[in-house]
Amino acid sequence: MGKPISLFSGYTQLENRVTNYCLLILKMLYEENPKYLGEVLAALCGEDFASHVGVSFRQQERKDSSVPDGLIVQQPFTIYIETKNYDWFYDEQLENHLAALDKEVAGKKVLLALGNFESDEPDRVKRVRSICDDKYRQSMVFRAVKFEDLVGSLEVTGLPKNLSDAITDFRGFLNEENLLSSWREWLNVISCNVIPDDVTKEHVYMCPAEGGAYSHDRTRFFGMYRDKRVEAIAEIKAVVDVDLQDGASSSLKWNNTPGSPEEFKQRAKDKVSALRPTDGPTRVFLLGQLFETNFVKDSPGGMRNKRYFNIARLEASNAIDLAVKLKDRQWSEFL
Repeated sequence: MGKPISLFSGYTQLENRVTNYCLLILKMLYEENPKYLGEVLAALCGEDFASHVGVSFRQQERKDSSVPDGLIVQQPFTIYIETKNYDWFYDEQLENHLAALDKEVAGKKVLLALGNFESDEPDRVKRVRSICDDKYRQSMVFRAVKFEDLVGSLEVTGLPKNLSDAITDFRGFLNEENLLSSWREWLNVISCNVIPDDVTKEHVYMCPAEGGAYSHDRTRFFGMYRDKRVEAIAEIKAVVDVDLQDGASSSLKWNNTPGSPEEFKQRAKDKVSALRPTDGPTRVFLLGQLFETNFVKDSPGGMRNKRYFNIARLEASNAIDLAVKLKDRQWSEFL
């Protein structure tokens, strides 16, 4: 017998925790309003699920041999979800899911492969899609869904603040676990007024290894902000948390470039030892070469800590390309 969905799942395996949180968010949407879940499932499954989620109320609807005064109807549907923290699924496992799904009660049937896909239609799931189409034609649907698509589908209009905040936290969790593929399309602009030499001379940015203002989403690019403009851009090679006071412990948050995790951690430890030996737990951004730019903040006031910009439409191939394309442009163009 399966376990109920819970805020406190007790799962230690990441895939099980991810599945629990995905279902928990969907459950919260349903409990707030069934139509919210219907819109999300319609976006994910490519089917008109809006009319299938929740009961419908009708009257004077003619049937074969009668016309009941009123009807309360719940249309059946079943969705299986197989979750992986990467983009590789076992064909046999998915085929077994299809066979089991085929034996479920009548109604719409969908198998979702939820994974960290880098493309919209992964080649490795095409065979399973073909099996679904050929063997179970018209009776069920197979979809490969990226975590990014799942989070995007949750942005339903009209959500109350508590649900919007929960979705934001959910996105943060997926991002922290490196399950979102859109990090390559983002620039993290960080205020560097206090100690700019860390960035310009040492090619690192360091901050306390804690949440709140110092919590950072994974991005490809780093923007050095001073005096109402981004003056330089670099690619983020890796981000490492270092605590010299706790046996010189370190943990790799993420790496955007090829390299040994141990090498990244050692480089981060060396930087903290040289520059911030008494600061406590420190988050270290290991940066590539800096390239000058002039990306101007055109709104009143300064910037407190950080700001994210989606730069996908610029199609920047590297940091120097992005620096050139952002030169003398204004923030408002990207908001």
